Amino acid sequence: MSKCGVRLVLWLLLCGISIAAGISVDVLLRTPAFPVSVRVLGLAGMVLAFFPIQRSGKLLRILGDSVRWGCTTRLVTTDIYRCVRHPHHMAVGVFMTSLGLFIGHCGSLLLIAVTQWLWILGFLFLVEEKELERNFGDDYRNYRREAPMLFPRLLCVVRILTRPIEAPRVALGRQNEG
Repeated sequence: MSKCGVRLVLWLLLCGISIAAGISVDVLLRTPAFPVSVRVLGLAGMVLAFFPIQRSGKLLRILGDSVRWGCTTRLVTTDIYRCVRHPHHMAVGVFMTSLGLFIGHCGSLLLIAVTQWLWILGFLFLVEEKELERNFGDDYRNYRREAPMLFPRLLCVVRILTRPIEAPRVALGRQNEG
């Protein structure tokens, strides 16, 4: 299994554990449910998070010169990647936080949201940002100065998500050899 596949499995395990732990805490402590309006907000957040996840996945397939799931040999800096360097991670964090709201109890929200955001931030700071800089060198350092890491320019995202993907066939920066 590729390192990207291993990362996916670890993240799915973390999701399952944090969801189960959150629900267990809520059941054991008999925490009161959130109002329906908060749960509807959670549902809306999950739906909205789907779009950047889907778009970033399509772009990586089109432009990323993907050799296996989740791993690319080409730096993608167009489309939603102009608004935020890690749109997939941002959307997963929003989705999981929204899931906690949708489940509708304090323990679930806290355990799911906190563990997911800690995982995302830790992974980005300790692993992915370093890998990207090592793999793409100056191209990535220049890109890093132009696009925020995780919290996007919202107007940019809205503009991008309201139009079809118009990805050029060539992306910026090939992976450094060696």
